[in-house]
Order: sequence, then structure tokens, then C-alpha cells
Amino acid sequence: MKKQNWIPGLIVSLGVSLIAALPRVIRMEKFEFHPIIISVGYNFTFCIFCWLAHQFILSKSKQFNINNGVIAAFSIVVVSSFVFLLDMIFSLVSDNPLLLPDAEGGKRLYILLLRGIVISGLFYFIIYYLHILSEKQRNMLEIAALKQAQLAANISSLKEQLSPHFLFNTLNTLSTLTQEQSVKEYVSELANVYRYVLRYKNIDTATIEQELNFIDSYLYIIKMRLEDAIEIVINVDEQVFNKKIPPLTLQLLVENAIKHNIASPTRKLRIAIKNTGNDLLEVTNNLQPKTSVQHTTGIGLANVMQRYHLLFGKEIGIEKKDTVFTIKLPLI
Repeated sequence: MKKQNWIPGLIVSLGVSLIAALPRVIRMEKFEFHPIIISVGYNFTFCIFCWLAHQFILSKSKQFNINNGVIAAFSIVVVSSFVFLLDMIFSLVSDNPLLLPDAEGGKRLYILLLRGIVISGLFYFIIYYLHILSEKQRNMLEIAALKQAQLAANISSLKEQLSPHFLFNTLNTLSTLTQEQSVKEYVSELANVYRYVLRYKNIDTATIEQELNFIDSYLYIIKMRLEDAIEIVINVDEQVFNKKIPPLTLQLLVENAIKHNIASPTRKLRIAIKNTGNDLLEVTNNLQPKTSVQHTTGIGLANVMQRYHLLFGKEIGIEKKDTVFTIKLPLI
């Protein structure tokens, strides 16, 4: 049982135990403290067992995707049967039955079972309600974390976003002023990068085709800066173009490889992007770590991992060998 559920479990068990002992107190002609303690102890033991057992059954039911109604009926009936074992144990330390001593055998067992089902059912629905509240809170935290991760990705990819319209107007102006084709192409690709980032800043998924179109523009800019120091090969089959990943994933991984590895004409950084079947996309680079890495936000790879976990409930694969570093991205 989760640690934070001990306190409500103890409080509810004690409360139900005291309430269940009230009829016995009312029927007493002369108040006797000892039998009251025994009765409360009996009820408290059963209540604690109900709490623990229902917690265990509910936690295990998640693994088998069983209907909630079936789980409720099974849990309530099975747990309530513990009342018979508890009655036998208490009868060993007492000459008379603790509960319903004047009732006949068959009738007494029936009432004991009914009593157990009522208490067991009450505890099941209390625990189920707490479980729903906990799930709701967890989902809200995950949504908040996802929004934070998405925002971090946007900030990392788009350093300046104070005035996007001004930026686009400036790029268009530069393109019209210059007569050099290389400058026009650079400005056009840079505009494509900013346009994609702005378009997908509030969207959780992008298709592989959209990501590859974006990464082409991004790589054009990178190659203009690094020239022959970097070599990038993309070999992705069209059959996975409609598969989805979080937007900006490829850009973050390429940027991560550039930040942490040496890239020079004599020691080229080689990056490969390819699919493995229909389920995985691999981003691989040769390992030639920098002796010192400039200070960064540190959110690249961690951001991708977090968004995969929050969006899809999946983990990315990371393989680090002597000369090769590979990231395996599940395709959705």
C-alpha cells in the first residue's frame, strides 16, 4: 500500500470500528470496558485487512485490463470472506462467539457474511474513489510537465521569438535586397525553420514527413556554418512518412550531437537518420566527444525522453558504444 494511504486507512478503519461497536454498547445493561475493547479490536482488524486487500487487488487489476465491475464484485466478496477466518481466530480466545452469540449457526454465518460484504464494499468504494482522485492528480501533473517540456523545446529551437512577424518581414526584405542566390536560399531555409517552430509550438505530434521536411531546412543552415565538417545521411522509407513523433525531435537530436562532438574537416561528424522497419527511427552519430562542452540549457535529449514518456507512455532507446551513439525513437 502506498505510504500516503496509511493515514486515511487508519482513520477510516478506526471510525468504522467504533461505529460497528455502538450496537453492542447500547444493548449492554451494565457498561463493561473489556468486551468493548475486544469488539473494537475485532472490527479494526477486519477493516485494516479490507483496506490492505482492496489496495492490493486494485493495484494488480491495472496489469490485466479487467472490467471495473468484475473487479469490484470479486474484491468485495473475496475480502468479506475473511470475516469467517477472523471469527474462528477470536473464538479460540473466547468461550462465546464475539459477534451475534445468541444467533443460530446458519443464521449467524449469513449475518456475518452480510456484515462483511457491507464493510468490504464500503472500503472498496472509498479506496476506489481515492484511486480516481490520485489518477486525476497524476494526469494533471503530467499535462503540466508536458507543457513545460514543449515550452522548453520551443525555447531551445527558437532563441528569439519576441516578434515573429518582424522576423519574417526582415527575412523577406533581405531576400529581395540581395542578388546572390546562396543568400536568398539561406534566408528562405531560415524562414522555413522559424515557420515550422512557430506552427508546431502548441502541437504535440508531427508526421515523419513533416519532420524530415523541416530537418532539411535546418540541416541546410547547419551545413552553411560547418561546411565539410559534418556529413548527414537520411534514409527513411516512404512507408513510415505518416508515422508520428513529437515535433522538433530530430532537430534536438542533431543539435545534441553537434554540441557534444568534435566536427572539423579532418574529423567529420557523421550523422545518419534511418528507419528500422515500421516501428523505429534511428539517429546515429560517430562518437568523438569534445573535451569541454559550452554551457547549454541541457534539455535536448532529456526533453525528447520526457515528451515520449508523457505523450505516448514509451521510452526511447539509447545505445552508446566505443565509436557510435544511437538513439532509437518509437514511431506512433
